[in-house]
Amino acid sequence: MLHKFEEACDRKAIIHDMNLRSWALEAKDQVDLPEFKASTWWIWKFKNVHGIVSRKITTFRTQFTFEQRDNLQNVAKDFVTNVKSLIPAIGLEEVYNADESGFNLEIHSGRTLSKSGIKIIEASVQSISSTTHSYTIMPLISASGNLLSPLYIVLKESTGTFGPRVQETLFRPVNIYVEASKSAKLTAEHFKTWFTEVYLPNTGSKSMLLLDSWTGHCPSQLQQYIPQEKEVTFLTIPKKTTGIIQPLDVFGFRVWKNFVRTFSDNVILRDENINLHSRNEIIKLQSITHNQLSSPRFKNLFKYSWYKSGYLETHPDHFQNPVDFCYFKTEKHVPKCSICGMDAFMRCAWCGEYLCFKHFYEDYHYCSQYNP
Repeated sequence: MLHKFEEACDRKAIIHDMNLRSWALEAKDQVDLPEFKASTWWIWKFKNVHGIVSRKITTFRTQFTFEQRDNLQNVAKDFVTNVKSLIPAIGLEEVYNADESGFNLEIHSGRTLSKSGIKIIEASVQSISSTTHSYTIMPLISASGNLLSPLYIVLKESTGTFGPRVQETLFRPVNIYVEASKSAKLTAEHFKTWFTEVYLPNTGSKSMLLLDSWTGHCPSQLQQYIPQEKEVTFLTIPKKTTGIIQPLDVFGFRVWKNFVRTFSDNVILRDENINLHSRNEIIKLQSITHNQLSSPRFKNLFKYSWYKSGYLETHPDHFQNPVDFCYFKTEKHVPKCSICGMDAFMRCAWCGEYLCFKHFYEDYHYCSQYNP
């Protein structure tokens, strides 16, 4: 019976208690137990002994997909091996990964504390539509753990560009390069701008860039923009393998979104008077997030994303979780703002000072140690 269960698991079949009972009844004649009934109690004991539990199915796949999985693993392994062979000639500092990720205009946690027994759990947001509409960011990280500046952002505008009035009032921090599109997604033209305005000015004479297989990345069309004194090697991550070998997908974006999500949740909880889904507040929040994640304190965090993807052999030294540190989740008391003495809202990842909401966010805290 256990053998049949394990074989069904290997085939990713859906299994229920009734199937266990059926297998048990089929097997009873082989062990000469005519009175055996495979009762509910017996099924519970069998599951308990063998560590079998009911789990929610998170993903449905076709049988063809499962058959292709081993092949994709081999393709991914070959790609990683090739990259690792090229790294020594270039150096970890000049091996980069860039990728796009969509963020809802308002991004919040999907869980909350509530009293037991309440069937409908409601939560407050500033705008329902903002929880489904989005914008795009495109960070750039090196295999040595550096988060480069500026961060590229594409916001949604009905015309695809910022109008004259918007241009006049648009917040443009030093660590953000912001543009617009009709869909809030990058186009091939946006990517060319990113390459010439963000990538080339911030990388050395010889570099390597890992990109996914999106057609808009068009590496062949970028050669004309590369100065004679620079050499850029483009490597395209194989299709359907980004979830296991693209560093930002493997670890980076999860941390980034958790940081933004925690900020937004706290703004709602404290009833702070800011519009989370306005252009300038989005830019400001991403600017501060990029600022904090750029701290040397989190360098090993981005190195770990390369290690987990397979490109680095050595596990990076211990690093702190940005949410735990900046939102002081492990503190035994509520710290006070180092400027005004009010309850602190966040802790600066650069200098370690505690700051209230006004001095950290409203006054747009930029630590003197930060040099984008």
